[in-house]
Amino acid sequence: MNKLTLAAITACVLLLISDITGRFIQKQPQGQNDFSAGINNAQPLPLLSDPANVQLTQLYTNYVEVTKPVQTEQGLSKAAQAAQNGELLSVFAGDLELSLKAVIFAPIPYVLIEQKNIKTQQTTLVKYINEQSVAGYTLSILSNTQVALDKAPQHITLVMYQRG
Repeated sequence: MNKLTLAAITACVLLLISDITGRFIQKQPQGQNDFSAGINNAQPLPLLSDPANVQLTQLYTNYVEVTKPVQTEQGLSKAAQAAQNGELLSVFAGDLELSLKAVIFAPIPYVLIEQKNIKTQQTTLVKYINEQSVAGYTLSILSNTQVALDKAPQHITLVMYQRG
């Protein structure tokens, strides 16, 4: 090898050793913080005086709005329930909200319908077979995402999701 190559390799090795010792071998601690001594340098924040607090409160009283809790009517009235027709994501029947969750084509096809009690917010998943009664409606399986619910003047198609 020539002398220039050996000099370059030697310089690189010396720089590498210098870098490693500088990073990993410390002779003295870098900072003067001694956390084990338990000395806390926290400074207390200044507090507002009582007159300043009263003055600020009076300035902002114009912007404070008193909000009354809005009580929303849950579910639908009897008349609105009787007017339900067409393709819907959920159907209200009495105190229940019905949502289609699954249609399973097995030897005996069945559907899973989520029944949510509007008053208690309790939810149950119920299995129904074709032509079974669901909260006064007759259920008919139409496809893997749709079922028909029929009651005298009403014809409702309950779907899992809306088509885009």
